[in-house]
Amino acid sequence: MSTPYLIDTRRLTGRTILLDGPGAVIETRPPPDIAVHLGARWRREARHIARALGWEDVEVASRWFQPTLHLALTAPLDQLMVATHVAEWAWELALHGITEHVSPRRSRIVARMQRRADAAAQPGLEPFHRAALKARAQLIIGDGDLSVGEGANASVFPFADVPDAGSIDWPSTRHRIPVALVTGTNGKTTTTRLLARMAKAAGFVAGHCCTDAVEVGDEVLDRDDYSGPGGARRVLRHPNCNFAVLEVARGGMLRRGLTVRFADTAIVTNIGDDHLNDMGIHTKRQLAEVKFLVAKSLRPGGVLVTNADNEYCREQARRLSKPTAWFSLASPTRSLLRGVNTRGVAFVEDGVMTYQLGARTIRVLPTDELGMPGGGAARHNVANALAAMAAAIHLKLPLKAIRATLREFGRDRNDNRGRSNVYSLRNGAKVLADFGHNPESLSAVFATARALPHRRLLVSIGQAGDRDDAAIIALGQMAGAARPDRLLIKDMEKYLRGRAPGEIPALLAQGARAAGLPEDRIAFVGGDLAAWQSAEAWLQDGDLAVMFVHSENEAVFAAIEAQTRT
Repeated sequence: MSTPYLIDTRRLTGRTILLDGPGAVIETRPPPDIAVHLGARWRREARHIARALGWEDVEVASRWFQPTLHLALTAPLDQLMVATHVAEWAWELALHGITEHVSPRRSRIVARMQRRADAAAQPGLEPFHRAALKARAQLIIGDGDLSVGEGANASVFPFADVPDAGSIDWPSTRHRIPVALVTGTNGKTTTTRLLARMAKAAGFVAGHCCTDAVEVGDEVLDRDDYSGPGGARRVLRHPNCNFAVLEVARGGMLRRGLTVRFADTAIVTNIGDDHLNDMGIHTKRQLAEVKFLVAKSLRPGGVLVTNADNEYCREQARRLSKPTAWFSLASPTRSLLRGVNTRGVAFVEDGVMTYQLGARTIRVLPTDELGMPGGGAARHNVANALAAMAAAIHLKLPLKAIRATLREFGRDRNDNRGRSNVYSLRNGAKVLADFGHNPESLSAVFATARALPHRRLLVSIGQAGDRDDAAIIALGQMAGAARPDRLLIKDMEKYLRGRAPGEIPALLAQGARAAGLPEDRIAFVGGDLAAWQSAEAWLQDGDLAVMFVHSENEAVFAAIEAQTRT
């Protein structure tokens, strides 16, 4: 029998919006009229079970993210899976008596949980964990292992084989190498790569992870989506890394928590309309709270870098009251410059990327010298460059390295593959390829496309199934509003995420038709490689293809490059 109103259960290895450390969280959707009462009952039952198991200083928390209720509790590190069961049984007990749901007696539940706890027990793990927290070590908790220290000073131990805490040189495990966290709705990967390149130009062995790969120095450790906790672990545990730039995705923070305990700067690029109604987050204000979790890792003196042009970034930054460096495409207002926690402002003045740091004004680079596609005309890339520049200045990277990177980064498509890459084909057509997958990113790419002269326009789009119907239809409307001569709609098996084949393309086509695009301009294809093959057969001299590439990346870009003029 299923548990009423229970949506999902997750174990947590790091900070979340509810807790400061490891534990478990459940996401529920009770009727609004009993949500508060259920939350209070759950907290009481969770405490009772946890204390019966001997878990010291257990913390419980609940948040009503209407229409979902999040409930979380802390747990010893060897008991995280047990904690997920405790959370669920506490929910069942909370339901008993105010709904028709009947749960077993509390004593039976406690006995069952005690057997699980005994089977999972690793007595040396929790004392080691407490010692690491007391020593303010850079503690990275993985799935079945943990590490203390960073780079050359990192030591990794399986949960089942942690040493005695007294054998560790704790001073060497404290935060030492520069660490930057990068999150936001759009621009995360570009900003991450830019900042890592600046560090490399300054002589560091920079490690970074993002949605495409994890790299340290010139070594690509793997190509995949490493914007979650796994990427952070691989970078910070690498013995050669002495400067870390970590892309931090919303999904990883909600699913497992924030991996890193200490960082020197945290960048939030923007907050936009994406991933709403997923994993219990329903509004942009709630999404902003999740993204700004990165600011809680800032060491004393660390700086938050965020977007003064975005209302949700402004609101969250002021609420957190952290030392903040702002970036803006416009000249800063006096209130921004004189803010109590303002540590600088990056902005564009008379076509020059500028940094105001107290009474000091640093003119860094004219926007028309930016190496990224579109130069100063691509406003989204200018914003990304300003964010990376502000973080680099606060991380004390030399201006020579910052300027050189801004000039050169993006001139080679491999610098930022899949982000506004422009290809000139042998038949005279052009291709603009990008990872865009939400309204803000599509708008930015279409603005870049309008600056590229073309005769006919082809657009290839797709979407993941974890967006709601309205969001998918709206994306189709944006594509239709661009008035392409041909619209290819992809059905990507990798991103169905519970939906039936053909369901997502039907919604995208519905949106395109609603925008007035004629039916005879719409075609359906199987995936990204099939989309490119269809586009290649259609394109002629003077045409432009805007390809939003989400899967089969290596094969797609290899195929495009095979048709590119040398």
